[in-house]
Amino acid sequence: MREYSSGDGLIKEFSVPITVGNKVLGIATIGTALSTVDAAIEERLQSLKQYLFMIIGIMLAGGIGGAIAVSNYLTKPLRRLKDRMVDVQTGNLEVEADNPRIVRCWERLGCDKRDCPSYGKLRCWAIAGTFCHDTVQGAFAQKIGDCRKCVVYRESCGDEIRELVEVFNQMVKDLRFNLQELKKADAEKARLERLSALGEMAATVAHETKNPLNSIRVATSYLKKNFHGEILAEFLTIIEEEVMRLNDITSNFLGFSKPAPLVFKPGDINAIVRQTVELIRQEATDRNIEVILVTDEHVPVMPWDHSAMKQALLNLLLNALDASREGDAITISTETAGDRLRISVQDTGAGIAKEILAHIFKPFYTTKTRGSGLGLAIVDRIVKEHKGSIAVQSETGKGTQFTIELPMHDHAHAYHTGR
Repeated sequence: MREYSSGDGLIKEFSVPITVGNKVLGIATIGTALSTVDAAIEERLQSLKQYLFMIIGIMLAGGIGGAIAVSNYLTKPLRRLKDRMVDVQTGNLEVEADNPRIVRCWERLGCDKRDCPSYGKLRCWAIAGTFCHDTVQGAFAQKIGDCRKCVVYRESCGDEIRELVEVFNQMVKDLRFNLQELKKADAEKARLERLSALGEMAATVAHETKNPLNSIRVATSYLKKNFHGEILAEFLTIIEEEVMRLNDITSNFLGFSKPAPLVFKPGDINAIVRQTVELIRQEATDRNIEVILVTDEHVPVMPWDHSAMKQALLNLLLNALDASREGDAITISTETAGDRLRISVQDTGAGIAKEILAHIFKPFYTTKTRGSGLGLAIVDRIVKEHKGSIAVQSETGKGTQFTIELPMHDHAHAYHTGR
């Protein structure tokens, strides 16, 4: 190889001998201008740079496009969640954020327990009393820690976004429930305020009425003793009976408007039931109405207001008698259900029409020609003062059943704390 200058610039020359076997036949010489080599190299470098820039551009575009696609995929649930939040802000609580990957527990676990509260429903972790791991679970707040370990929850809420969606759904559900309870409490407060005002008025009227009623009764008694005559005696008897009825109504008004405070004393509820049944048994026998008493002897001795509870049961039994016909039956029973006591009064009488059922516990509401309309209102008040509840089921022509449920543990607590 040698270099030399010529009119075209610097020339680089390469020489290679040509041999056949050991014999040299000649020399092959190739020469080229360095400027031509540099130009070719520069051209190739420019082309390589263009390719590199194009590849980098494609990679950047692909990366940005992929990032946008991934971000859209990941933020789509968040956008849906934001829309549901806006709905909640506008006052619409009947919303639910979508979770397309939610798993049905009975399908995923192959469960055939059709009596489980979550069977056939979504979000088993939000349903109380489910049959999981051979154990009856508690409410949402009690069991959610265990649910997070379950394969159903992990697959339904496998990442933070889907878990956030489910937390939002539970929050809206709780908010909806709490608002409904608040509305009920407000309605109950308004009802109690109206009832209080009505009670004050009734107490005043009843108190002022008792004196003239007593005067009429005394005058009637005097006339019956000192004046005789069949027609006069008949009318005086009617007056006396109606005065006594008005006096009873007045006493009921006073008792309802200003009830005496409950006095809790330990006692056997079965004994109270038996005593109350005996008060109506003779009338039932005279009218050929069967009275059936079924008691649960495992009911513990608990604190009750004996007089108030007897009054509540007597009112229910008297209503059952009024609704019963000859040959009908009245069944009163007691039983325990967990930590609650259940007392049932059932008759096979005429029943109560559906449009009337919603009003039967309202004070002064009655469909009878005689009576104050306070009987069931007094029962409702006494049961609530015992922190219990009363429900009614009725079918026209087949009979009616009133069921009182009382929390036995609350009664014990109220007795021991003096409240």
